[in-house]
Amino acid sequence: MSSQSALFVVGTVAVSALLFSGAGDAAEKSDHGSVKLYRDTWGVPHVYAETEAGGAYGLGYAQAEDRLSDIYEAVRTGTGRMSEAFGKEYVDQDYIMRLWRNEQLAKEWWKTGPENLKDILSGFTAGIKAYEEQHPDKVPEHAVELEPWMLVTIGRAMILRWPIGTIMDDLKEGQKRNGPPQGPPMRSNEWVVGPSRSADKIPILLTDPHLTWEGLAVLYEARVHAGDLHQSGFFLIGSPLVGIGHNEHVGWAMTTGGPDTSDVYEMKIRVAPLPQYEYDGEWKNAEVAMISIPVKDSKPVNRPAFYTHLGPVMAEPDLEKGIAYVGASPYFDQKGLFEQSYRMVKSKSAEEFFEALGMNQLNEQNLMFADTHGTTGYLRSGATPIRPDGYDWDAPVPGHTSDTAWKGIHEAKDLVHLFNPERGYMQNCNIAPANMLVDSPLTPDKYPSYIYNVSWDTNNPRGQRTVDLLEADNSVTKEEALSYAMDVHDRLASRWQGELQAALDADKGGPSRNATFRAAAEAILAWDGQIVPEATATPVYKFWRLKCGEKLDVSPIGQDKPLDAETRGKLLDLLSETVDELTTRYGRWDIAWGDIHKVGREGQYFPVGGCDFRAGDKEANFSETLLDVRCDEDKDNPGTYIANNGSMAMQLMFFHPDGIECYTCIPWGQSADPKSPHFMDQGEKLYSKGIMKPTWWDKDELMQHVESTTELDTTGKF
Repeated sequence: MSSQSALFVVGTVAVSALLFSGAGDAAEKSDHGSVKLYRDTWGVPHVYAETEAGGAYGLGYAQAEDRLSDIYEAVRTGTGRMSEAFGKEYVDQDYIMRLWRNEQLAKEWWKTGPENLKDILSGFTAGIKAYEEQHPDKVPEHAVELEPWMLVTIGRAMILRWPIGTIMDDLKEGQKRNGPPQGPPMRSNEWVVGPSRSADKIPILLTDPHLTWEGLAVLYEARVHAGDLHQSGFFLIGSPLVGIGHNEHVGWAMTTGGPDTSDVYEMKIRVAPLPQYEYDGEWKNAEVAMISIPVKDSKPVNRPAFYTHLGPVMAEPDLEKGIAYVGASPYFDQKGLFEQSYRMVKSKSAEEFFEALGMNQLNEQNLMFADTHGTTGYLRSGATPIRPDGYDWDAPVPGHTSDTAWKGIHEAKDLVHLFNPERGYMQNCNIAPANMLVDSPLTPDKYPSYIYNVSWDTNNPRGQRTVDLLEADNSVTKEEALSYAMDVHDRLASRWQGELQAALDADKGGPSRNATFRAAAEAILAWDGQIVPEATATPVYKFWRLKCGEKLDVSPIGQDKPLDAETRGKLLDLLSETVDELTTRYGRWDIAWGDIHKVGREGQYFPVGGCDFRAGDKEANFSETLLDVRCDEDKDNPGTYIANNGSMAMQLMFFHPDGIECYTCIPWGQSADPKSPHFMDQGEKLYSKGIMKPTWWDKDELMQHVESTTELDTTGKF
């Protein structure tokens, strides 16, 4: 019998039926007053309500109006029910959500959670249902009978990507990873300027998440003014609390990076007479459950789940050797994310916001924040275990002894943090704290390695470019801040131009050095380094560099050293090849960047600038602009590259003493309906042109830009 078959049999024998109790009756229905839902000229909703729950009702209605299908996909993701509606390709994802007991913990929280927070969730759910009652034809086939507790699973599903990713990095078949990991696809920009470096003597904060433009990562823009709850920014779809953005006093940004929050333990196990694991010389019974996953157009998939007091078994055990690998994370049984999010949204100062982060319910992130009082702050946050010395926590550690047991969880003040840096700015675009600013005080010698925790995220072109800009600007104006947010300068352009010029100077010519070749070379040399849609030197430059990275050792460029004569000669040969290939493919070598790089969806596509490409040595041949636009070739239209990753929920916030002024930009539009005028309007008129829009946070400003008004009655709805 194979180990997998044996594991299945053991799991089946040991399992008793899992019966989850209901989440309890909803709160008594009450009147939360009238709700007004304004939509501005970009289709962005602005909700005004008398109570917090009433505001949630309006937001739920608005989200349903724009993205009802996505709400139910988010709910199915959080509850581990995607396979039931979309097929077997989601079985592994559903298994993880169920293994980590997402639904169970949400139901448990619902029984004891604060009533005001449950009112917010109930209001949001009621708003969704109100829209469905008015538009039953819009309800998707994959809809479920929506209950408020389900919304709690969505945020947890999103944050679990990070600790589970850490566990899988540590696992690697039980071996220490070879070299630094490549890093996750969730990369982002953030920077803050303090009053001392701002022309208006106020903090300026940028948040610019770079996520895949699909699934939970496609955030939802909105403004909500509801009782004492004021929030603006980008929400997870299916959530009534803003994820990144601002309230009346504080704004915040996030980028991937943070302390090491999770571990893998190597356990000694046996399956007879019962599934057990050894701990401190004793055999303890493992908790065993059978997870049954409904699958569309197929039989249910049944998989066993094994739990120790340290966490769940995360990979198939080696029954012959008696070894299993257990994932351990503070996030495994946490239920307080929604409560922490509420405290963050209600914070009135940077200090209060820092205290809210101390609840340690949010996944590991670089959190940067500012307030209207002039304070700026940073925390490399995450629920970080206090670990005993003497073990390599980047790989599985012995789990059979309490010697490796955690000693608690670090407080926020133990983690890497900084308030009001002396240089008047800081940034963390997925880089080491030591590289956040010139002469950074956040050096690794001051922290345990698992708290500092830098591996893949030492430095990158975005972080370097941001430091270049902010260090050189002692008085950042609003116009300069907007230009920095949308910057499309390739930091490596001058180095490659220098090598090209040196190669041309040494070249003796030849058959391949014809007039077309010379025109292309001269265009690259004359180019200003800006990846804008109208530039005609940039496609040949990009594909030439990709070819060089694949075929040559160009690492000296990353070290500011010259290439040798032979390599320089090959640079020219590869440029000649690139010119010929582009001419064959497009009919000309000097096609504009925006003619082949597009942003859009569903047949609506527009030229776009910005880049994110790499081949070969990272330091020498990795270009990503601050407006980070990652494109893949369109399978249905070879030769055209469609943006599908990168800058996707940009916000630039200005913290005036009397209120926050904000600008945003997204790559598509507010609505998921291809027939809506707001399906691709922002992509066409803003993102494609490198422009940000005002958010009209102040009601007087908003009323000058209202496209529609909907009055909603909450009476008896929840």
